[in-house]
Amino acid sequence: MQFSVIVPAFNAESTLPKLLDSLANQTYPQDFEIIIINDNSRDGTAEIAETYNCKLIRLAQNCGPAHCRNLGAKIAKGDFLIFTDSDCRVSVDWLENIYRSLSTSDTDSIMGRLILLPSNLLGDSISALGFPAGGSIGFDKIWKVNDRGFTTSLSCCNCAIKREIFEKLGGFDESFPYAGGEDSLLAYNLINNDYKIKYCPDVIVFHEARDSLKGFAKWQFKRGVSSYIFSKKVEAKKQFVSLRLWSVKNVIKNCFPDKKFPLVVVLLAFSFISQSAGFLYSKYKREFA
Repeated sequence: MQFSVIVPAFNAESTLPKLLDSLANQTYPQDFEIIIINDNSRDGTAEIAETYNCKLIRLAQNCGPAHCRNLGAKIAKGDFLIFTDSDCRVSVDWLENIYRSLSTSDTDSIMGRLILLPSNLLGDSISALGFPAGGSIGFDKIWKVNDRGFTTSLSCCNCAIKREIFEKLGGFDESFPYAGGEDSLLAYNLINNDYKIKYCPDVIVFHEARDSLKGFAKWQFKRGVSSYIFSKKVEAKKQFVSLRLWSVKNVIKNCFPDKKFPLVVVLLAFSFISQSAGFLYSKYKREFA
């Protein structure tokens, strides 16, 4: 079995070294390749990648993470494609646990666990909203996981898929301009084609918390844009609305006894407004284009 770890990177000079250092210290005993796709960064991302044992692809223009991941998949040599982000770092047994999970006959792809690092009150409150990948309350409180560990979603910050299945499904949809949405659509296509996604909480990736209100607003607006694109490509939309209401209930229940509860409620409302703005912006921009 050979793994290809694929990482899109845009202006990631401050975070990429932590990721690449963590990949260099894996307990996994076999060879694996690391593919960094530099998405026309304006900082020293490419120069940093050149100092590590990885393949570096330079793009002449910014094309977005979905395009970068598809490009990495095309040149990858591995039987399994593993995706993470340039602002993450992985546990030392990350690949070893991925290997163990993918070796079972009932698994076509896996979703790992994301641990958001402790932050200030704002950062911890944003993390408690459940994004990305379950935030600080856990993946299984945002997406349903059955008693056998199978789920219906995945996130590109920590997932793996058999290469032949990825290619059969056409990879990531590149009409998503931002990170987010393209991974949900891939998961949707996996499930609709009778493939299985297993949630593996021992496959761990670490991520810094978001602690900027301005950055949070931009992130939620972009999620709204992606939500509109996603809504045009899937059926059974009521199912996703129901899931979101269920996850919001879990967020509120989880934070109710905590001192950050009032701020979490405010952020939930702010998130709804920002995402709605992004959704409507995307809708009318496309309708009147």
